[in-house]
Amino acid sequence: MKKNICLLLLVIFSFKGFSQEKQTIYYLQDIISKKPIENATISIKNSNFGTISNEEGAFQIAVKSDSEISISHLEYKKYSLKLSDLDNDSKIIYLEQNTLELEDVIVTKEPIEQLLLKAINISKSKFNKPIVLNTYYREFLKVNDKYTRFTDGLIDFHMNGNTKKTDSDLIVNQSRAAKLISDDDETLDLASGLDVRKATTKQYNFYTIEKILYDSKNYQDYDFELKSKIEKSGNEVYIINFQPKADLKKYLYKGTVVFDPNTYLISDLEIASDQANIQYTRVINILIIKASMLDLKLKSSFKVSNGNYLLSFTTRKGKIKIWNKKKYNEVIEYKSDLVVTDYKKDDFNYNKKSVYNDKSLYERGNHYTDKFWLKNNSMVLTDEEQQVITRLEQESSKVN
Repeated sequence: MKKNICLLLLVIFSFKGFSQEKQTIYYLQDIISKKPIENATISIKNSNFGTISNEEGAFQIAVKSDSEISISHLEYKKYSLKLSDLDNDSKIIYLEQNTLELEDVIVTKEPIEQLLLKAINISKSKFNKPIVLNTYYREFLKVNDKYTRFTDGLIDFHMNGNTKKTDSDLIVNQSRAAKLISDDDETLDLASGLDVRKATTKQYNFYTIEKILYDSKNYQDYDFELKSKIEKSGNEVYIINFQPKADLKKYLYKGTVVFDPNTYLISDLEIASDQANIQYTRVINILIIKASMLDLKLKSSFKVSNGNYLLSFTTRKGKIKIWNKKKYNEVIEYKSDLVVTDYKKDDFNYNKKSVYNDKSLYERGNHYTDKFWLKNNSMVLTDEEQQVITRLEQESSKVN
Protein backbone atom coordinates (compact mmCIF):
# COMPACT_ATOMS: atom_id res chain seq x y z
CA MET A 1 0.00 0.00 0.00
CA LYS A 2 2.90 2.34 0.82
CA LYS A 3 3.99 2.22 -2.83
CA ASN A 4 0.51 3.00 -4.13
CA ILE A 5 -0.50 6.21 -2.30
CA CYS A 6 -0.47 9.51 -4.19
CA LEU A 7 2.95 10.99 -4.87
CA LEU A 8 4.85 7.86 -3.77
CA LEU A 9 7.70 6.73 -5.97
CA LEU A 10 10.77 4.64 -5.18
CA VAL A 11 13.75 5.24 -7.46
CA ILE A 12 16.97 3.20 -7.55
CA PHE A 13 20.06 4.86 -9.02
CA SER A 14 23.84 5.12 -8.92
CA PHE A 15 25.52 7.61 -6.55
CA LYS A 16 28.54 8.15 -8.79
CA GLY A 17 29.69 11.65 -9.62
CA PHE A 18 28.59 13.65 -6.58
CA SER A 19 32.02 14.74 -5.39
CA GLN A 20 32.69 18.47 -5.40
CA GLU A 21 35.90 20.35 -5.89
CA LYS A 22 37.16 23.29 -3.83
CA GLN A 23 35.47 26.56 -4.69
CA THR A 24 35.64 30.20 -3.66
CA ILE A 25 32.62 31.29 -1.64
CA TYR A 26 31.87 34.83 -0.47
CA TYR A 27 29.69 35.83 2.48
CA LEU A 28 27.39 38.81 2.97
CA GLN A 29 26.98 40.13 6.52
CA ASP A 30 25.29 43.06 8.22
CA ILE A 31 28.08 45.48 9.15
CA ILE A 32 26.64 46.06 12.65
CA SER A 33 25.07 42.77 13.73
CA LYS A 34 27.33 40.50 11.63
CA LYS A 35 24.22 38.47 10.76
CA PRO A 36 24.12 36.80 7.32
CA ILE A 37 22.15 38.55 4.58
CA GLU A 38 19.85 36.20 2.69
CA ASN A 39 18.43 36.63 -0.81
CA ALA A 40 20.64 39.52 -1.89
CA THR A 41 20.99 39.86 -5.66
CA ILE A 42 24.54 39.78 -7.04
CA SER A 43 25.02 41.08 -10.59
CA ILE A 44 28.12 41.30 -12.75
CA LYS A 45 28.82 44.63 -14.38
CA ASN A 46 28.38 44.72 -18.18
CA SER A 47 26.81 41.26 -18.32
CA ASN A 48 23.50 39.49 -17.84
CA PHE A 49 24.94 37.06 -15.28
CA GLY A 50 23.82 37.00 -11.68
CA THR A 51 23.13 34.93 -8.58
CA ILE A 52 21.75 35.27 -5.04
CA SER A 53 22.97 34.68 -1.48
CA ASN A 54 21.63 31.72 0.50
CA GLU A 55 20.29 31.59 4.07
CA GLU A 56 23.82 31.90 5.42
CA GLY A 57 24.65 34.90 3.23
CA ALA A 58 26.92 32.78 1.03
CA PHE A 59 27.23 33.06 -2.74
CA GLN A 60 29.55 31.93 -5.51
CA ILE A 61 29.91 33.59 -8.86
CA ALA A 62 31.84 32.38 -11.91
CA VAL A 63 33.79 35.48 -12.96
CA LYS A 64 37.38 36.67 -13.20
CA SER A 65 38.91 38.10 -10.03
CA ASP A 66 39.05 41.62 -11.46
CA SER A 67 35.34 41.65 -12.35
CA GLU A 68 33.10 44.24 -10.74
CA ILE A 69 29.97 43.01 -9.01
CA SER A 70 26.94 44.88 -7.73
CA ILE A 71 25.00 43.73 -4.65
CA SER A 72 21.45 44.85 -3.97
CA HIS A 73 18.92 44.14 -1.24
CA LEU A 74 15.81 46.07 -0.28
CA GLU A 75 16.97 46.61 3.29
CA TYR A 76 20.59 47.52 2.48
CA LYS A 77 22.51 50.14 0.54
CA LYS A 78 23.51 49.06 -2.92
CA TYR A 79 27.19 48.11 -3.02
CA SER A 80 29.66 47.67 -5.88
CA LEU A 81 33.21 46.35 -5.74
CA LYS A 82 35.88 44.40 -7.57
CA LEU A 83 36.41 40.88 -6.28
CA SER A 84 40.15 41.46 -6.44
CA ASP A 85 39.78 44.11 -3.71
CA LEU A 86 38.40 41.64 -1.18
CA ASP A 87 40.40 40.28 1.73
CA ASN A 88 41.68 36.92 0.48
CA ASP A 89 41.38 35.40 3.95
CA SER A 90 37.89 36.31 5.12
CA LYS A 91 35.88 36.59 1.87
CA ILE A 92 33.29 38.57 3.86
CA ILE A 93 31.43 41.53 2.37
CA TYR A 94 29.70 43.86 4.81
CA LEU A 95 26.56 45.79 3.86
CA GLU A 96 25.05 48.84 5.56
CA GLN A 97 21.35 49.06 6.26
CA ASN A 98 19.25 51.80 4.67
CA THR A 99 18.75 53.47 8.03
CA LEU A 100 18.42 56.99 6.66
CA GLU A 101 15.60 56.30 4.24
CA LEU A 102 12.44 58.36 4.50
CA GLU A 103 9.28 56.28 4.86
CA ASP A 104 5.72 57.63 4.73
CA VAL A 105 2.33 55.99 4.90
CA ILE A 106 0.27 56.96 1.86
CA VAL A 107 -3.49 57.45 1.85
CA THR A 108 -5.03 56.95 -1.61
CA LYS A 109 -8.52 57.38 -3.03
CA GLU A 110 -8.07 54.10 -4.90
CA PRO A 111 -8.33 51.02 -2.64
CA ILE A 112 -4.86 49.62 -2.00
CA GLU A 113 -5.86 46.12 -3.12
CA GLN A 114 -6.85 47.57 -6.49
CA LEU A 115 -3.57 49.47 -6.71
CA LEU A 116 -1.77 46.19 -6.09
CA LEU A 117 -3.82 44.45 -8.77
CA LYS A 118 -2.87 47.23 -11.18
CA ALA A 119 0.82 46.63 -10.44
CA ILE A 120 0.34 42.88 -10.97
CA ASN A 121 -1.42 43.31 -14.31
CA ILE A 122 1.08 45.88 -15.62
CA SER A 123 4.02 43.71 -14.54
CA LYS A 124 2.48 40.72 -16.33
CA SER A 125 2.18 42.72 -19.52
CA LYS A 126 5.74 44.05 -19.39
CA PHE A 127 7.63 40.76 -19.08
CA ASN A 128 9.80 40.38 -22.16
CA LYS A 129 8.64 37.46 -24.31
CA PRO A 130 9.74 35.44 -26.10
CA ILE A 131 12.88 35.08 -24.01
CA VAL A 132 15.09 32.27 -22.71
CA LEU A 133 15.86 32.18 -18.99
CA ASN A 134 19.03 30.18 -18.26
CA THR A 135 18.57 28.92 -14.71
CA TYR A 136 19.97 26.80 -11.94
CA TYR A 137 17.18 24.88 -10.14
CA ARG A 138 17.45 22.94 -6.90
CA GLU A 139 15.07 21.05 -4.65
CA PHE A 140 15.39 19.41 -1.23
CA LEU A 141 12.73 17.23 0.38
CA LYS A 142 12.22 16.06 3.96
CA VAL A 143 9.73 13.54 5.33
CA ASN A 144 9.23 13.56 9.10
CA ASP A 145 12.28 15.80 9.47
CA LYS A 146 14.54 13.40 7.53
CA TYR A 147 16.07 14.36 4.17
CA THR A 148 14.77 11.93 1.55
CA ARG A 149 15.40 13.51 -1.88
CA PHE A 150 17.68 15.99 -3.57
CA THR A 151 17.82 17.17 -7.17
CA ASP A 152 19.27 20.05 -9.12
CA GLY A 153 19.93 20.99 -12.71
CA LEU A 154 20.62 23.55 -15.39
CA ILE A 155 17.34 24.36 -17.13
CA ASP A 156 16.51 26.70 -20.01
CA PHE A 157 12.98 28.07 -19.74
CA HIS A 158 11.76 29.22 -23.14
CA MET A 159 9.18 31.80 -22.09
CA ASN A 160 6.32 32.66 -24.41
CA GLY A 161 2.67 33.66 -24.31
CA ASN A 162 0.71 36.90 -24.41
CA THR A 163 0.52 39.99 -22.20
CA LYS A 164 -1.93 38.33 -19.82
CA LYS A 165 -0.52 34.81 -19.50
CA THR A 166 2.92 33.24 -19.76
CA ASP A 167 3.79 29.69 -20.85
CA SER A 168 7.16 28.00 -21.13
CA ASP A 169 9.01 25.04 -22.63
CA LEU A 170 11.78 23.44 -20.57
CA ILE A 171 15.07 22.18 -21.94
CA VAL A 172 17.05 20.40 -19.21
CA ASN A 173 20.74 20.58 -20.07
CA GLN A 174 22.17 18.76 -17.07
CA SER A 175 20.75 17.27 -13.88
CA ARG A 176 21.50 15.07 -10.91
CA ALA A 177 19.20 13.35 -8.42
CA ALA A 178 19.62 11.40 -5.22
CA LYS A 179 17.51 9.34 -2.90
CA LEU A 180 18.85 10.13 0.55
CA ILE A 181 17.35 7.18 2.42
CA SER A 182 18.09 3.48 2.08
CA ASP A 183 15.66 1.06 0.47
CA ASP A 184 14.89 -0.58 3.81
CA ASP A 185 14.19 2.73 5.57
CA GLU A 186 10.62 2.98 6.89
CA THR A 187 10.44 6.65 5.90
CA LEU A 188 8.19 7.16 2.90
CA ASP A 189 9.92 8.26 -0.30
CA LEU A 190 7.36 10.85 -1.40
CA ALA A 191 7.45 13.47 -4.13
CA SER A 192 7.27 17.12 -3.12
CA GLY A 193 4.23 17.98 -5.20
CA LEU A 194 6.09 20.85 -6.87
CA ASP A 195 5.94 21.10 -10.65
CA VAL A 196 9.25 22.14 -12.18
CA ARG A 197 7.44 22.96 -15.44
CA LYS A 198 5.68 25.82 -13.64
CA ALA A 199 8.69 27.09 -11.71
CA THR A 200 8.90 30.30 -13.75
CA THR A 201 5.40 30.64 -15.21
CA LYS A 202 3.80 30.78 -11.77
CA GLN A 203 6.01 33.77 -10.99
CA TYR A 204 5.31 35.47 -14.32
CA ASN A 205 1.58 34.93 -13.81
CA PHE A 206 1.75 35.98 -10.11
CA TYR A 207 -0.26 32.84 -9.45
CA THR A 208 0.16 32.61 -5.65
CA ILE A 209 -0.72 36.18 -4.75
CA GLU A 210 -3.66 36.26 -7.13
CA LYS A 211 -5.04 33.05 -5.65
CA ILE A 212 -4.56 34.27 -2.09
CA LEU A 213 -6.01 37.76 -2.54
CA TYR A 214 -8.26 37.85 -5.58
CA ASP A 215 -9.98 34.47 -5.91
CA SER A 216 -13.57 35.04 -4.72
CA LYS A 217 -12.51 38.54 -3.58
CA ASN A 218 -10.41 37.11 -0.76
CA TYR A 219 -8.80 40.55 -0.31
CA GLN A 220 -11.80 41.36 1.89
CA ASP A 221 -10.16 39.22 4.60
CA TYR A 222 -7.05 41.41 4.68
CA ASP A 223 -5.87 44.80 5.90
CA PHE A 224 -3.58 46.71 3.52
CA GLU A 225 -0.99 49.41 4.10
CA LEU A 226 0.82 51.45 1.45
CA LYS A 227 4.16 53.10 2.18
CA SER A 228 6.52 55.24 0.12
CA LYS A 229 10.22 54.80 0.70
CA ILE A 230 12.82 57.26 -0.58
CA GLU A 231 16.24 55.67 -0.86
CA LYS A 232 19.44 57.62 -0.35
CA SER A 233 19.97 57.46 -4.09
CA GLY A 234 16.77 59.47 -4.48
CA ASN A 235 14.81 56.59 -5.99
CA GLU A 236 11.29 56.09 -4.68
CA VAL A 237 9.58 52.75 -4.22
CA TYR A 238 6.09 51.84 -3.06
CA ILE A 239 5.65 49.07 -0.52
CA ILE A 240 2.32 47.33 0.05
CA ASN A 241 1.99 45.21 3.18
CA PHE A 242 -1.02 42.98 3.75
CA GLN A 243 -2.06 40.86 6.71
CA PRO A 244 -5.23 39.08 7.91
CA LYS A 245 -7.89 41.15 9.62
CA ALA A 246 -8.06 40.63 13.36
CA ASP A 247 -10.27 37.93 14.88
CA LEU A 248 -10.85 36.03 11.61
CA LYS A 249 -10.98 32.27 12.14
CA LYS A 250 -9.27 31.44 8.86
CA TYR A 251 -5.88 30.17 7.70
CA LEU A 252 -4.56 33.19 5.82
CA TYR A 253 -1.31 34.82 4.72
CA LYS A 254 0.73 37.97 5.12
CA GLY A 255 3.05 39.55 2.63
CA THR A 256 4.94 42.43 1.09
CA VAL A 257 5.04 43.68 -2.50
CA VAL A 258 7.50 46.34 -3.70
CA PHE A 259 7.05 48.21 -6.98
CA ASP A 260 8.14 51.32 -8.84
CA PRO A 261 5.43 54.04 -8.57
CA ASN A 262 6.32 55.36 -12.04
CA THR A 263 6.32 52.11 -14.02
CA TYR A 264 4.29 49.90 -11.64
CA LEU A 265 6.83 47.12 -12.19
CA ILE A 266 7.11 44.77 -9.21
CA SER A 267 10.66 44.24 -7.95
CA ASP A 268 10.08 42.10 -4.85
CA LEU A 269 7.34 39.80 -3.63
CA GLU A 270 7.21 37.96 -0.31
CA ILE A 271 4.37 35.80 1.06
CA ALA A 272 4.20 33.70 4.23
CA SER A 273 1.55 31.74 6.11
CA ASP A 274 0.09 33.44 9.17
CA GLN A 275 0.96 30.87 11.82
CA ALA A 276 -1.34 32.50 14.39
CA ASN A 277 -4.32 30.70 12.82
CA ILE A 278 -2.69 27.42 11.86
CA GLN A 279 -5.54 25.52 13.54
CA TYR A 280 -7.87 26.69 10.76
CA THR A 281 -5.85 25.24 7.91
CA ARG A 282 -7.97 23.58 5.27
CA VAL A 283 -8.12 19.77 5.03
CA ILE A 284 -8.40 18.18 1.58
CA ASN A 285 -8.91 14.55 0.56
CA ILE A 286 -6.42 12.85 -1.80
CA LEU A 287 -7.39 9.26 -2.59
CA ILE A 288 -6.99 7.37 0.69
CA ILE A 289 -5.34 10.16 2.65
CA LYS A 290 -6.08 13.63 3.97
CA ALA A 291 -3.72 16.58 3.59
CA SER A 292 -3.33 20.07 5.02
CA MET A 293 -0.90 22.93 4.50
CA LEU A 294 1.11 23.73 7.65
CA ASP A 295 3.39 26.41 6.26
CA LEU A 296 4.25 28.25 3.06
CA LYS A 297 6.92 30.83 2.31
CA LEU A 298 7.50 32.36 -1.11
CA LYS A 299 9.99 35.03 -2.12
CA SER A 300 10.56 36.26 -5.67
CA SER A 301 12.63 39.07 -7.09
CA PHE A 302 12.37 40.71 -10.53
CA LYS A 303 14.68 43.09 -12.35
CA VAL A 304 15.08 45.31 -15.37
CA SER A 305 18.28 44.44 -17.25
CA ASN A 306 19.21 46.21 -20.48
CA GLY A 307 15.57 47.17 -20.93
CA ASN A 308 14.30 43.64 -20.29
CA TYR A 309 11.93 43.03 -17.38
CA LEU A 310 12.38 39.47 -16.10
CA LEU A 311 12.52 37.15 -13.12
CA SER A 312 15.72 37.25 -11.06
CA PHE A 313 15.15 34.46 -8.55
CA THR A 314 12.46 32.67 -6.60
CA THR A 315 12.60 30.50 -3.50
CA ARG A 316 9.73 28.47 -2.07
CA LYS A 317 9.37 26.54 1.19
CA GLY A 318 6.40 24.47 2.26
CA LYS A 319 5.25 22.04 4.92
CA ILE A 320 2.36 19.65 4.35
CA LYS A 321 0.84 17.02 6.63
CA ILE A 322 -0.72 13.84 5.21
CA TRP A 323 -2.55 11.24 7.28
CA ASN A 324 -5.36 8.71 7.53
CA LYS A 325 -6.95 6.72 10.33
CA LYS A 326 -5.15 3.46 9.65
CA LYS A 327 -1.49 4.06 9.01
CA TYR A 328 -0.14 7.34 7.70
CA ASN A 329 0.91 10.38 9.68
CA GLU A 330 3.65 12.13 7.71
CA VAL A 331 4.96 15.70 7.49
CA ILE A 332 6.50 16.64 4.14
CA GLU A 333 8.80 19.67 3.89
CA TYR A 334 10.09 20.96 0.58
CA LYS A 335 12.42 23.75 -0.45
CA SER A 336 13.04 24.84 -4.03
CA ASP A 337 15.38 27.53 -5.32
CA LEU A 338 15.63 28.91 -8.84
CA VAL A 339 18.24 31.46 -9.90
CA VAL A 340 18.21 33.10 -13.34
CA THR A 341 21.91 33.05 -14.21
CA ASP A 342 21.60 34.52 -17.71
CA TYR A 343 19.04 35.23 -20.42
CA LYS A 344 18.76 35.83 -24.14
CA LYS A 345 16.08 36.53 -26.71
CA ASP A 346 14.38 33.35 -27.87
CA ASP A 347 14.72 32.39 -31.55
CA PHE A 348 12.69 29.15 -31.16
CA ASN A 349 15.42 27.03 -32.75
CA TYR A 350 15.40 24.48 -29.92
CA ASN A 351 14.34 20.92 -30.61
CA LYS A 352 10.70 20.51 -29.57
CA LYS A 353 11.31 16.80 -29.02
CA SER A 354 13.78 17.73 -26.26
CA VAL A 355 11.17 19.60 -24.20
CA TYR A 356 10.99 18.16 -20.67
CA ASN A 357 7.45 17.07 -19.79
CA ASP A 358 7.78 15.35 -16.42
CA LYS A 359 6.46 17.12 -13.36
CA SER A 360 9.58 16.44 -11.28
CA LEU A 361 13.20 16.95 -12.27
CA TYR A 362 13.94 14.00 -10.00
CA GLU A 363 12.58 11.63 -12.65
CA ARG A 364 15.37 12.61 -15.05
CA GLY A 365 18.00 11.24 -12.70
CA ASN A 366 21.74 11.79 -13.17
CA HIS A 367 22.63 13.18 -16.60
CA TYR A 368 25.55 15.58 -16.61
CA THR A 369 28.89 16.03 -18.34
CA ASP A 370 30.70 18.22 -15.80
CA LYS A 371 30.31 19.55 -12.26
CA PHE A 372 27.74 22.13 -13.28
CA TRP A 373 26.81 22.87 -9.64
CA LEU A 374 30.23 24.48 -9.19
CA LYS A 375 29.70 26.72 -12.20
CA ASN A 376 27.00 28.84 -13.75
CA ASN A 377 26.55 30.88 -10.55
CA SER A 378 24.48 28.19 -8.88
CA MET A 379 23.20 28.84 -5.38
CA VAL A 380 25.54 27.77 -2.57
CA LEU A 381 24.43 24.97 -0.25
CA THR A 382 23.89 25.84 3.40
CA ASP A 383 26.03 23.98 5.95
CA GLU A 384 23.16 21.62 6.75
CA GLU A 385 22.51 20.91 3.08
CA GLN A 386 26.23 20.38 2.42
CA GLN A 387 26.38 17.82 5.23
CA VAL A 388 23.61 15.88 3.50
CA ILE A 389 25.52 15.80 0.22
CA THR A 390 28.79 14.97 2.00
CA ARG A 391 27.18 11.95 3.64
CA LEU A 392 25.90 10.90 0.23
CA GLU A 393 29.42 11.14 -1.22
CA GLN A 394 30.86 9.05 1.62
CA GLU A 395 28.23 6.34 1.23
CA SER A 396 28.78 6.34 -2.54
CA SER A 397 32.55 5.88 -2.17
CA LYS A 398 32.00 2.88 0.13
CA VAL A 399 29.69 1.21 -2.41
CA ASN A 400 31.97 1.92 -5.37
